[in-house]
Amino acid sequence: MWLRSVFLIGAATLALAACGSQQRDVVPSTAMAEPAPPAATPAIPPGAPPLPADLLDIGSQEAREALYCSALIYQENPDLSDALAPVDEALLRKAQTLGFVIGEYGINKLVAEKAAHARHARAISDAYAAQVEKDSKAGKPRMSLADCNKRAAAIPIPE
Repeated sequence: MWLRSVFLIGAATLALAACGSQQRDVVPSTAMAEPAPPAATPAIPPGAPPLPADLLDIGSQEAREALYCSALIYQENPDLSDALAPVDEALLRKAQTLGFVIGEYGINKLVAEKAAHARHARAISDAYAAQVEKDSKAGKPRMSLADCNKRAAAIPIPE
């Protein structure tokens, strides 16, 4: 893949060099159009609660524990840049699936409790990931990975 990219870059350079004798009006980079502003944050749909200030303090204890477990499972089973043996890859994906299942369970519980809207899911899961990272760096995770894996395995996986 990288060899193809190098080849294409080289071919483009040669083509530009061959056309070098033909001068063209080039727009200086400072005169380029301003980049478009980022898209506006989507409006919260009617009936959805506003995004709370403390995302870790919403919903039931069961929902909060599920989201904490999801973040802990993902932290302990990150995607690796190196190729894994097929069995190791399968074990990693199985663990990540448990993290997804319990995270989805927690978000769905918050939505059912009307404590959050589904559009809040990303912000909520990011807040839990940051908390798990902080707790892990301090050496004091609030729950054990074994307990979280057990809880996640008890949730039926949708088919």
